[in-house]
Amino acid sequence: MAGFNIGDQLNIYGPRGDTIGTSPYGQPGQFFLIFWTIIKNLYVLTGIVLLFFLIAGGIGMILNAGNAEKQKQSSQTLSSAVIGYLIMFAAYWLVRIVEIVFGVEIFLL
Repeated sequence: MAGFNIGDQLNIYGPRGDTIGTSPYGQPGQFFLIFWTIIKNLYVLTGIVLLFFLIAGGIGMILNAGNAEKQKQSSQTLSSAVIGYLIMFAAYWLVRIVEIVFGVEIFLL
């Protein structure tokens, strides 16, 4: 059985097949590799955070059904979570539209 190298799974390759973050001198730029890995997984992370806040807000609304003030806080938690996710969603598509209109690649995902 062949070994598994997680470092190979985290490499992000550009359109020419080269590793993103590689300097012209052939030394890999670790900062850029880490940066692109975080950007690549940012939307997954925001989806997980959204799920957590939706569950927490929903449970808060159920448990605080008799207390109007705490129910309002839970409702605000739900609203803030959805609005935050919509902002991330809109930002993603705004970047994609700019890439298409101007023909540049901003995020090489």
